[in-house]
Amino acid sequence: MDSIAKKNNLKPDKKLTVMDIFMTSLVRTRELAITSIKTSTAKFVAYVIFLSLFAGLVSFGAPCVSKVASFGGFTNLFTTKVPAFEMKDGVLKADKQFKMNISKGTILINTDIDRFKFEDFDKEGIYVAIGSKYTKMVSITDIKDKNSYNEIYSYNNQMLFAEGFNNDLLVKMIPLFYIMLFVTYVGISIFKGLKYLVWAVLLTISSLSLLKVVKLDMSLKDAFRLSFYAQTFSIILVNINEGIGYVVSSLLASIIGAIITVVNIHKAMGPHMPDIDEFMNGEE
Repeated sequence: MDSIAKKNNLKPDKKLTVMDIFMTSLVRTRELAITSIKTSTAKFVAYVIFLSLFAGLVSFGAPCVSKVASFGGFTNLFTTKVPAFEMKDGVLKADKQFKMNISKGTILINTDIDRFKFEDFDKEGIYVAIGSKYTKMVSITDIKDKNSYNEIYSYNNQMLFAEGFNNDLLVKMIPLFYIMLFVTYVGISIFKGLKYLVWAVLLTISSLSLLKVVKLDMSLKDAFRLSFYAQTFSIILVNINEGIGYVVSSLLASIIGAIITVVNIHKAMGPHMPDIDEFMNGEE
């Protein structure tokens, strides 16, 4: 039990679950200050992971599943819509180029070039890029920065498709595409989690004045947890907006989310603020 918990006669609650924190963050925001003090470090870390994965699921996972279902699954796609392939003299040839976006993941086929390079991509994301001589899986986090280009793997087509290549073999590669989607999902979730943690730090700094007058003895660690929990509703809102294709602009959704978060922090602190008489007496 830490000293802050002792001063508030609060102990870390071992029975407090991630779903308890989630529901408190959504519908019982006035209890968030107490919840942040009672949360153990392990439970806080678990909540960060949960909310990050949830955000990735809403913004990427669900739209991705919907997209795959819309074309009848990868098997139907590769047998009816993808161009025909042929391996000839160690070089892969397709009768036309092909591009398919699945949220932030993209499948590219262009056998007019030997291999895809950074300059051949036009936006950030995860790609399975098939050229005439090489098949690559790459990630790009900043299309303006070549250093953000990372080749997850790169295989020579002659080695990869030693027995030839056709649409039926592409069907056999379906697990690879699911791996691509899973890697994308994990990467997006990690990025979002780190972003929310950075915002929690900034919100904690901006809330330091409240800590000086609040009747609860909150440590910076408690305030940091509170700042993260207070983002829950806005995180859901922003990611749902992203997942359904931006009903409102990303900027407007972020502004609305930021306002909601600040309001939640003040609602959580409100029950523990001194009334005007206590404040004035403290000033004398």
